[in-house]
Amino acid sequence: MVFNLSKQAGPRRIKDRGINWKEYYHERSVKLKNRFDKQLPGAYRRWEGHDYTSDGDYFVVVGPARTKELKKRFFAGIKRYPKDKKVEIYAPYGEYFSTLTAALSHASTKWAIPFPKGQPNFSVTDLENVEIPRHVRG
Repeated sequence: MVFNLSKQAGPRRIKDRGINWKEYYHERSVKLKNRFDKQLPGAYRRWEGHDYTSDGDYFVVVGPARTKELKKRFFAGIKRYPKDKKVEIYAPYGEYFSTLTAALSHASTKWAIPFPKGQPNFSVTDLENVEIPRHVRG
């Protein structure tokens, strides 16, 4: 039995697609970044990139968020923009972490996001006095 190793069994993982991620904040997200930067500098980050293999645009968010139980955690998530620009964009899907470094490491290994240099390692205890709006959930 001969196997052809040149063909993959499924679609390529996002981190293997060669997406060039650029840190970018929209009008709504820059307000959130400024809000978090006043309390925890560098705790909220957002990247955008274009996937040429599927001709799709993606964004990745890493930062403070609330879980469904309204607990404060750090979140790392990804979302593909809809082709139709008029369609509402929903929250990205991802995971919650107890430290910012863990969230950034997850994003880096899973989606090949560049890990920020000199990033402080905030933890859940640092989020105690940070006001996170209820709508900031993963």
